[in-house]
Amino acid sequence: METKKLIAGTEMAVGAILLIFIGYGLYLGHLVGVDEFWNFVREDGPVEWPTALFLFFSSLIAVYRFFQYRKLKKPLWLLTWGVLAFLFFFAAGEEISWGQRVFGIESSEFFLEHNKQAETNLHNLVVGGQSINILIFSRLMFLVLIIYFVFSRLLVLKVPFIRRLINRFRVPLPKKQHLILMGVSTLMVLLIGLKKESELHELSFAMVFFLIFLNPHEIDQD
Repeated sequence: METKKLIAGTEMAVGAILLIFIGYGLYLGHLVGVDEFWNFVREDGPVEWPTALFLFFSSLIAVYRFFQYRKLKKPLWLLTWGVLAFLFFFAAGEEISWGQRVFGIESSEFFLEHNKQAETNLHNLVVGGQSINILIFSRLMFLVLIIYFVFSRLLVLKVPFIRRLINRFRVPLPKKQHLILMGVSTLMVLLIGLKKESELHELSFAMVFFLIFLNPHEIDQD
């Protein structure tokens, strides 16, 4: 019972913090000025660091789940949470360019030549004139996230094969409160209507996925 109360309190606190961040972005963008908004979402700024931290926290939860499930001898569960731990750790590192600016590390010649921001990260690479960020980290991820947030619960409910597959791999699914928070935060960010508003989308994804990993939706086992 105490654990449930702690999780519920954490969800309320994280959700409130997220909406405050986005609400402040709205305030800056519409009532203060564009320059102030861009300063808010700048590199190594007030939005980027919480994004990286919550991606890292999500990775830590995935590591915890991995070791939690080891004793159950469920290799596919371990595969899912091992991959999630790696992906979210990687995303956290990419978000802050692996601490390059913090430690004053110079980019190698490869990244100076092929990275559009001359930083040591993969998501800003330009290969053959094509931005990796737009191709993979924007378009592909946008499609995956739309399917995940909009259709995953419905597919699990209506399609037995999908439900068995989700159960077999122990894929974490969002609860209703996570879907509501993601929907509200997305609409609020879209109301800003300025360049670099995507930084607040990234913050939303990081914080909501943290909550999903912390308290995933449970589906009936077949």
